[in-house]
Amino acid sequence: MRYALLLILSFSLAACAPTTPLFIAQVTTHEVEQWKELKSRKMAAALEEEGDLFTYSAKAIRDNKSKKAEELYMSGYYNTQYSDEVRAIALYQIGLMYMSRYNDERDDQHALNVFYKLLNEFPTSRAAERTEARIMMIRQRSDSTVQKTSRELLARWKPSQAMDLNRPSLDPDLTMLSRRAILKDRVDEAEELFLLALSDPAIQPSLKQDALYQLGLMQLASDNPRRNRDKGIAYLRRLLVQYPDSPLAGKAARHLDQALNRQ
Repeated sequence: MRYALLLILSFSLAACAPTTPLFIAQVTTHEVEQWKELKSRKMAAALEEEGDLFTYSAKAIRDNKSKKAEELYMSGYYNTQYSDEVRAIALYQIGLMYMSRYNDERDDQHALNVFYKLLNEFPTSRAAERTEARIMMIRQRSDSTVQKTSRELLARWKPSQAMDLNRPSLDPDLTMLSRRAILKDRVDEAEELFLLALSDPAIQPSLKQDALYQLGLMQLASDNPRRNRDKGIAYLRRLLVQYPDSPLAGKAARHLDQALNRQ
């Protein structure tokens, strides 16, 4: 799924260059806002129902700004500097946003149109694999005689205790995307997204360092049901070898030492 699909476009985070693809900024940085400011019921419900949504997309759902978010994603789609994989993910995020049952601006037909565009233009992309399942979901939903509004759904929604992103056992350096991957048992999918960032020559070294650090933390996390100590160690070592002067080197070395000495 290239995990929650990628978006491609600049995101106004201080640590990121103006041309940084939004999905990379999402992947490798902590959100500017504190999690407590993000915990609106609508946003939390949307994220819980659709694990592929980026926080940015969920915020658009929360704030009824789907059109603005779509414009941002489309600017990434039109930028041919990025790979087809990344451009496909931009379309995927738009489709997910408009098909969300918690979106007051929900438009299943528009979501379908975007998904079909994705399949036609990027049929071999990883996002295309995820898209087919979402199209089927929309088709099945249309057969229902009862179509509840987002407000009606929210009235009955209760947050999952398993999705406590502030769980004390999670390393404080884990991003929200990494935390969600761990708690939803989707680290393998998140790993693909980070590796995409590492393989793209247009992505600056600082973000690649962040990606390697997140990969190491996710694989070593005690809450990860598929925890892989060897993989975690390998990613941290790669960070230290390739970027010995990285600001993350000290933290990576400490985590590596703990992993190597852990019985």
